[in-house]
Amino acid sequence: MSIVLSSVSFSWPDDTPVLRDLSWAVGSGRTGLVAPNGAGKSTLLRLLAGDLAPTAGSIAVDGVVGYLPQDLPFTADRTVAQVLGVAPVLRALRRLEQGDASDEVFAAIGDAWDVEDRSRDQLDRLGLADVTLDRTLGTLSGGQVVTIGLAAQLLGDPDVLLLDEPTNNLDLAARHRLHDLVDTWRGTLVVVS
Repeated sequence: MSIVLSSVSFSWPDDTPVLRDLSWAVGSGRTGLVAPNGAGKSTLLRLLAGDLAPTAGSIAVDGVVGYLPQDLPFTADRTVAQVLGVAPVLRALRRLEQGDASDEVFAAIGDAWDVEDRSRDQLDRLGLADVTLDRTLGTLSGGQVVTIGLAAQLLGDPDVLLLDEPTNNLDLAARHRLHDLVDTWRGTLVVVS
């Protein structure tokens, strides 16, 4: 599990440079990026996550990547299950419970028979035991939404976890749980602050 940047440069479409000839290697463990606003920290994470492509150089990320952006692109009417990415499997499980044993249902479930339990476990671990999977984001606090975004990344079982300003909107208890996660992380973790 590693990240290797070789002579990476990035400019916006209007040719405004953000990064120039950056080479950097990160292995397993925790890495923090601290710099003034506008220095390119979030852009760097977006490059590592594959949301942006470098204008020069190369980026190699070994393993499954989880990325929690600073600004989550969620709308108020989305459910927790939708954000976690488990809604289609849950629908298929409900259809099966109602007697629909079609190939389509089994294909939607795949190997994810325990998806509801795994989702609940992740939410419970992050302090959201009272949040149901059918609840909409508009009924939650900003900190709860950030935590659900983190849970979605953790459900993907990433080897590399990229967190951009993850404490935004978190109360003290949620910050402590995030710190515990960071302290016990076994893969590659990059946190921007």
